[in-house]
Amino acid sequence: MDYSLFVDAKCISKIYKEKMPDLQNVEIEKMVIIPGKDAEIRICVDTTELPQEMPSEWLIQKATNVQIWIAFISIEFIEFNITNGMNCCMTISDNNGKKRVCITNSTDGKRICFDAKWIFAKKISACAVWD
Repeated sequence: MDYSLFVDAKCISKIYKEKMPDLQNVEIEKMVIIPGKDAEIRICVDTTELPQEMPSEWLIQKATNVQIWIAFISIEFIEFNITNGMNCCMTISDNNGKKRVCITNSTDGKRICFDAKWIFAKKISACAVWD
């Protein structure tokens, strides 16, 4: 994952330090689309890729997953066909000044792709998944 394409990813780098998560094998936990002039999509990804040094409150709650809210602003959809599963791969690349975002379900190949003008990591939290 190329975090240099984010306008702001401080909340992620503060927790993960030098070893940022690659956002492979993630689940799309929630997705909110906000229409308008600078249409926005907010996506909450759930990953089992934990930071090397866990924050103390995450250790206390015995965190097994990390949820990251990412806001993509001024979007243009290219493809919208996604299914559930904890096996999605997120890629972000430069596309002539815009950021091309593709989230592909590894099981069935269905995906959502869009271009965004700006990307912000908005919030990060942890949770414990119970069997």
